[in-house]
Amino acid sequence: MTEDITWRNYGGGLDVGLVGRRTLIALKLFAAADGGPGSVHTQDLVALQPTPAELASAAEWVRTQDEAPEWTFLVEEVCRHVDRSSS
Repeated sequence: MTEDITWRNYGGGLDVGLVGRRTLIALKLFAAADGGPGSVHTQDLVALQPTPAELASAAEWVRTQDEAPEWTFLVEEVCRHVDRSSS
């Protein structure tokens, strides 16, 4: 994901990393799975209107970030919600 960050410097002392769309979708999916389908992160993810390929790619990474048995189910639940909201 680090290759998807654009760094900007403001005033010589503040460096800000701006993530690209691919990384933003993955991070929003992670936060949505952690917070549930009703979270603001899920709303943000729906607003981003990820393509099926973008969502699948993000889900692949997100599933590797937690070893809890229910984690994969939570990720897939959010993906289904986003798919339904996009239809």
